[in-house]
Amino acid sequence: MVQGVHLGQARPDDGHFSTIEVREREEPCLSTSRLIAFRKNQYTVPANLAAGFSSLDISCEGPIRANLIADSITTSAFRIAVETWGHSTLFEAGATWIEHKATAKDCVFGQFDTQDLSEAPAASATAPRAKTTKRHLVLTEPVPRKYGKPFFFPKAFREPPEVVCWLNRLDLASGMEHNYKVRAFADGVDAEGFTAHLNTWDDGELNGAAMCWIAFPRGKRHVDSGRFSTNDVRKRTNPRPKTTGKVKFKQRFDQVPTVLAALNTIDAAANADLRVKVSVSEVDREGFRWNLETWDDSTLYSAGASWIALGFT
Repeated sequence: MVQGVHLGQARPDDGHFSTIEVREREEPCLSTSRLIAFRKNQYTVPANLAAGFSSLDISCEGPIRANLIADSITTSAFRIAVETWGHSTLFEAGATWIEHKATAKDCVFGQFDTQDLSEAPAASATAPRAKTTKRHLVLTEPVPRKYGKPFFFPKAFREPPEVVCWLNRLDLASGMEHNYKVRAFADGVDAEGFTAHLNTWDDGELNGAAMCWIAFPRGKRHVDSGRFSTNDVRKRTNPRPKTTGKVKFKQRFDQVPTVLAALNTIDAAANADLRVKVSVSEVDREGFRWNLETWDDSTLYSAGASWIALGFT
């Protein structure tokens, strides 16, 4: 397999990237990347970025592994890359990101990776649960793997903020005995911090994962956020190739906003490749339509995503 393909020609920043911009689906490699150019004079110091997967297409013939990276950040551009490793074959992947000035005071970005934890979770689905609270872990009844870590904001918000979570690294077992199951979420949110979680359940086997998180003031003008899931409109036991629904914003925007969405939950059958995609359409000042889909012979029991709407230029 080719080690990597990089496209050095920068294109304008629209918050979205797909590996097919650089290579064909039928030409998988370990690393696929390209340069993204910021608007001229947009930043005087390198920006902060948070990124998550918007689509994944990975072979079931090996582990389900994908890692999303945004690096080499300067005042004019950055590199976006999707990587895999070992015996995993990544046909295609898509990414969504958001950025802000490094000096911004009302928006905080962070990253939680299971590799950050000094102690690994239970080794199997029958080992004790690591029940996460904001301050510590408590062992309780047997359940699947659960990872949790508390985060504290550099400066406390006036009230509990909005916290958005996007998956940006996966390392899941494949094989008929392990379906693909992973969820990223936050709970225990207060003005000072929250607990980030990366979980699997039932017959899922989570070797590792990572997520970014984005916190901003609740009720912030020109900004809205939320989550949606196939479970909002259908049962897990009624899988479909495409599931769609509508979101109504909590505020009416002065102009049609940009809506950025990335995956936070995957629950798919392991008898075929992992294929999942989130997209948005029909965006207006009052809301948008979301779509969560799979294709070919893959079965998507359920999936979910988190979104941010930005109503300013």
